[in-house]
Amino acid sequence: MNLGSELDPKREEIERLLRLAHIHHVRGERSKAKELILQGLELDAENAGVWELLGDYLREVEDWQGAHDAYKKAHELDPDNAAIERKYAEAVLQLTRQQEQYQQWERALEGKGAGNAVALPRNPGLAFLLSLLMPGVGQLYNGQFVKGGIILGIMIVGVVVFLATPGGSDFIYNLLAYLVNPARVRGTMSNLQLFTGLIMFITWVYAFIDAPLSAAARNRLLE
Repeated sequence: MNLGSELDPKREEIERLLRLAHIHHVRGERSKAKELILQGLELDAENAGVWELLGDYLREVEDWQGAHDAYKKAHELDPDNAAIERKYAEAVLQLTRQQEQYQQWERALEGKGAGNAVALPRNPGLAFLLSLLMPGVGQLYNGQFVKGGIILGIMIVGVVVFLATPGGSDFIYNLLAYLVNPARVRGTMSNLQLFTGLIMFITWVYAFIDAPLSAAARNRLLE
């Protein structure tokens, strides 16, 4: 008998694992299929068919980066295989699309959509000054409309609370008097007023710190 015609035990075992993995894959038992595929890789990490099947599994679970890497390895091992080459190209295309979508979302979140005037560079100093004078306006200047709206909303709600509670109109005077000379406080400040004032102060500090940093980050992205 020709020794070359005898089945290689390792190859036979790999083919058995691949057949079983395919069966489990068809049945929807993906974890079992992956386990068998990985066993095949342990036996022969240079088998293009095993890498191809691993790519098929990862594509099914929408792990396109993993599928790309598996198909790339399979293509390197078997560059003349048209099916592997096609799958590899599809993975590359899918990753490219995902990257483009991510960049579009990033531009949208940063207010840099095509045709949007806020894509122009921003002056960090002006952004700082605007938020220092009116929290949230610096963020609006940067094109961060959601963030700016939230900050402005917090400040507006705070003002409404002061106007709606007894002695609220004297809050600023009472706060300064409390820090300098507590004896000059007009009446008392409620816990609600103190809590609201603290929230407004933190929001104000955050706004005038965030605005110039966001403007500088936007300018770097535009470059």
